[in-house]
Amino acid sequence: MGIERIVPHAERSQSRSYSRAFKDLRIHGWEQKVKDAVGYILGKRYDDYRQLEYRKYGLPIVKVGDVVYSGFNMGAGENALFDIFSTIYASGEGALLVLDEIELGLHARAQRLFMERLKEVCMSTGTQVICTTHSKQIFQCLPDDARFFIERTGSKTKITPGVSAEFAFSKMGAVGEKELEIFVEDPVAKIIIETILNGGIRSRINITRIGSAAAVARQLAANFLRDEHANILAVYDADQKKLQAKNIEHAKNMAERKDAEINSWLLERTSYLPGDTWPEAWLLQKCSEIPQELGVELGIEPQRATEIVEYALQAGKHEEFVEVGEQVNLDPERCLILVCGVVYKNFPEEFDNLKDTISRMLP
Repeated sequence: MGIERIVPHAERSQSRSYSRAFKDLRIHGWEQKVKDAVGYILGKRYDDYRQLEYRKYGLPIVKVGDVVYSGFNMGAGENALFDIFSTIYASGEGALLVLDEIELGLHARAQRLFMERLKEVCMSTGTQVICTTHSKQIFQCLPDDARFFIERTGSKTKITPGVSAEFAFSKMGAVGEKELEIFVEDPVAKIIIETILNGGIRSRINITRIGSAAAVARQLAANFLRDEHANILAVYDADQKKLQAKNIEHAKNMAERKDAEINSWLLERTSYLPGDTWPEAWLLQKCSEIPQELGVELGIEPQRATEIVEYALQAGKHEEFVEVGEQVNLDPERCLILVCGVVYKNFPEEFDNLKDTISRMLP
């Protein structure tokens, strides 16, 4: 389905030509599901929906209260949604739907609700959707393994899977350059680095969440090929230290280079967060040594702070601060910021290597 789906029927030559030929066909059985999906996204209550057809062309017609109107009087987004959902249900189970510019005709909130309902419908019908988008709202609604950033590098097209929305849209936006570009895996690493650096240093760097260790390695390779070598640093989570050789080799494979130059370049631009495990677990492990100080930050008794740390460490990888937030009734990100601050205040030496590396990379 291309972008022509948002062209109003009043401006489609075939719709105008066949306006009197469209006929109400038999009920397919999925009309209720289509109108419920579109109504949920647009915040409208449709009392009825039919898909009129003539040859290969379709025309939606709906009833809202006492008002009946067709695709000739619909907005672009409304018409597109009826087109998309009716196509999915009419195609049956196991269909593949390819959509160009999936967000067209929809405002930001409708885009989020569209992706929410589209995922539910695809799960129930076994439909797979491949789409392009320039919308950050859409990109943020996708799981990491469903995101692919496509770019041109010289004469080649590079496809980077698993990227974050932040990274993809910083690449597409004309954001002013900083003296040092730091690639990290996730928001936790970004918050840690922002916490340990003073305002002067922070103003000279840009921290971009890429999405995974493999994606970070691929971006290092891409920048090596572009000859953008000077001011790039990859800061991996600490649990990637034991996988350094694998990540370096992955970057070399992406760059299709095996020589000593790229090996040295990659090593010079590789650093790690402190500890030997993923950052959420490491931060809470350090907090277990300072329950009094953690309690002050979270506004609770030291014993309660100890209990919360124990609960959080059992919550599962990357879910630790969700548990902390539930226990103290604070947003998980707010808890993370507070914990980063108290750990840095009490264990500043743990961050010396990372701070020194960042300072060394600045002119």
